[in-house]
Amino acid sequence: MLAHRLARQLAHPSGLPGRLLGNAMDVVNRKPTRLAVDLLAPGEGEAVLDAGCGTGAAMAELLARTDCLVTGADASATMLEAARQRFGARASYIEAKLEDLALPDATFDAVLALNVLYFEDSNHPMLHRMHRLLKTGGRIVAYVTDRQSMENWSFTREGFHRLFDRDALCAAFADAGFAQERIEVHEVAITRSVTGLLARAWRS
Repeated sequence: MLAHRLARQLAHPSGLPGRLLGNAMDVVNRKPTRLAVDLLAPGEGEAVLDAGCGTGAAMAELLARTDCLVTGADASATMLEAARQRFGARASYIEAKLEDLALPDATFDAVLALNVLYFEDSNHPMLHRMHRLLKTGGRIVAYVTDRQSMENWSFTREGFHRLFDRDALCAAFADAGFAQERIEVHEVAITRSVTGLLARAWRS
């Protein structure tokens, strides 16, 4: 029962439990967030989407690196309000499912998607939408914890999470329209027992 409740809150954070979980995830994901922003390498003046921004931990990292134009998007009103309280007018905010973002195509120079692809359908509507939102030559960086690491956690067996290994992550990006030769996946050691996958791809 506890595993089910945890999995449900991770997928759809809400209320005080969601806020507290979001804060805990910021701590747990500090290293993946830093590595992902390093790989994204945001440039001055670039329009950057933080897809599934949560409480805004990655937004903080982006804004600390350079003077970029950050938009945080999240389906959770609880998470988005937390981000808005942190940054106010320094960023823009959209409450919507990632696959339903009502923005013009080719809006962003870069997209960051940390720990959101677990909740992607098998036909990858989130990645399809993010592909279209990128300008030609724009890039996306996504992070997921590797399947072998996540299979050890009981909450991932509650039907809310889709798990990835390196090949499955590459295939998801290719299915969403990214050219195979423009997709790279890096294995990263998060702890001694946890391996993460960082994917970077460009829109041709």
